[in-house]
Amino acid sequence: MEKTKSKPKVHFFATYSSLWRRFLSPYRWQLLLAVVCGAFAAATAGFGLPMMIDKVFPVVFGQAPLPDFLQEYVESHVPADKIPEVTLWAAAAAMPLMIFFRGAFSFANMYFMSKIGLRILEDIRIKVFARLQELPLAFHDRSSRGNLVATTVYYTQNLQHNMLSITNDLVIQPLTLLSAVGVLVFQAVTSKGTLVLLANILIAGICIPVVKRIGDKVIEKMRQMLFGFGDIASIVQENLSAQRDVRIFALEKQQTALLQTRLRGLVNALFKMSAWRSAVTPIIEILSVIALACSLYMGIRAGIELPQFTAIALALYYCYTPIKRLGEIYNTLQIAGVALKGIDAVIFAKDEMPEPAEPTPMPAVRGDVEFSGVSFAYRAKAPVLRDINVSVPAGQVVALVGPSGAGKTTFINLLCRFYDVATGSVKIDGVDVRNISRADRVAMAGLVSQSPVLFRGSVNANIGIGRPGATDDEIRRAGTLAAVDDFINETPEGYERQIGEGGEGLSGGQQQRVAIARAFLKNAPILILDEATAALDTLNEERVQNALDRLMRGHTVFIIAHRFSTIRRANRILVFESGRIVGDGTHAELYKKSALYRGLYDKQVAAGAKKGTAAK
Repeated sequence: MEKTKSKPKVHFFATYSSLWRRFLSPYRWQLLLAVVCGAFAAATAGFGLPMMIDKVFPVVFGQAPLPDFLQEYVESHVPADKIPEVTLWAAAAAMPLMIFFRGAFSFANMYFMSKIGLRILEDIRIKVFARLQELPLAFHDRSSRGNLVATTVYYTQNLQHNMLSITNDLVIQPLTLLSAVGVLVFQAVTSKGTLVLLANILIAGICIPVVKRIGDKVIEKMRQMLFGFGDIASIVQENLSAQRDVRIFALEKQQTALLQTRLRGLVNALFKMSAWRSAVTPIIEILSVIALACSLYMGIRAGIELPQFTAIALALYYCYTPIKRLGEIYNTLQIAGVALKGIDAVIFAKDEMPEPAEPTPMPAVRGDVEFSGVSFAYRAKAPVLRDINVSVPAGQVVALVGPSGAGKTTFINLLCRFYDVATGSVKIDGVDVRNISRADRVAMAGLVSQSPVLFRGSVNANIGIGRPGATDDEIRRAGTLAAVDDFINETPEGYERQIGEGGEGLSGGQQQRVAIARAFLKNAPILILDEATAALDTLNEERVQNALDRLMRGHTVFIIAHRFSTIRRANRILVFESGRIVGDGTHAELYKKSALYRGLYDKQVAAGAKKGTAAK
């Protein structure tokens, strides 16, 4: 029989101490002010209102005089015939005055808590998002994007809400309870209500295990809900990023059914959680009524009068809500612990590619590249690169050729240190890339990928990413070299033309030319072109390639391309097969001695000839 896994427990003080130290302490003074206001509001409700009924109402109804110190003041300052009316006004005014103070303090508490909460939410989200920018690509590869979105957006909000709820309740609810119990103690001391007090406390104690039991059920469903949000975010994100495939393969119904299945599980968890939480109030109310009935029976037998009993009943009411909330604090902390665990999985994720403790300065990069005994595998799978040994002198233009999956892109990823080698080393100008700072690595390489990513904003801003701080003239010069001018002047906005998410508003070829303009602007010593002209038609490819020819002079260039018209511009070609370099030379040399290269070349030439015949 399979053993049931025990649920992870949250140690209250350790968890709350961690939350305080990491997120709440920067706002401790504002938080203190908010909690003090809440404490005054709690004391006004838990102690003030019951005592109002017991001491003020009898004065209003003429059943008791004012307290001695007030009676003396009134008699010395008010004419005798006006004393009854003034007494009535003073007693009647006490109730709205108390409610006013209670409302003012409650408002101040909620206002400051909301303000602090928004700041904390901003802090947590920025910490999570900033950490995601620092973690290596290997972390992103093995993580669900939907879970990362859920962590950044939902987990952070859940944690922020629960932190403030716990902090507020840890002060306000005990004070409310103590205030209400203080009334009961006062009544027990000043009247014959001791048995009533004991009965109330006894029945109040019954609520605690009931609330805890219900809380355990709520926590279980809350965990399911938190993880369910990440699952649903993954499905939606995956679907929206693959809309063309969804439409072409008619996957709309299949995708909708998948989301519906996941949502049904989430809704069921939410429903059960809501049902259990909704059960708390009726149970507390039933126990309260039982306590009130016991109080009524024993109170009458003990000789308690109506004002005293009414005060006890109201105090009893103010006892049960804090007991319920204090029981829920434990449950709330458990839920916050689940959210915190998801957040910490990002913030404290192991950085498998840390910055060097003492990076080697790289003041002027020539562009010499050397791979020595390099092997690499993704996530403990079969090696993608095996024993790569190659040296590329500065200024050489190298084309990487081979079938899909042969290791060309991985070769570039290791050069840019998107991943670290399993064995061997990758060096630039004789320095291992693991000893070069991230800032220097970024400065020394320019990349134009097969699928360029453009961001919301203007064309000008998207090109300017290549070199922050570049002038408009420099950006336009780079755009001209990349043939951006051919389409940018189609609209009056010119380089201020706005681009939507994912390059919306530009064709694939136009997007690629904007990305190429970035590389022109950056003018890095090492240039990487990953199918950089793949989306261009023949005319534009020729124009951009001519510009690239100018850019490549004096730079070390790596070209990944399947078009041999591009590859033949290189003065050196590396042929990859199954993670190894099986050919190294010029086009003429490889065509003679490499069967793989010759086969790839002849196949493309034949395909081109067939396409030309079909066009005729």
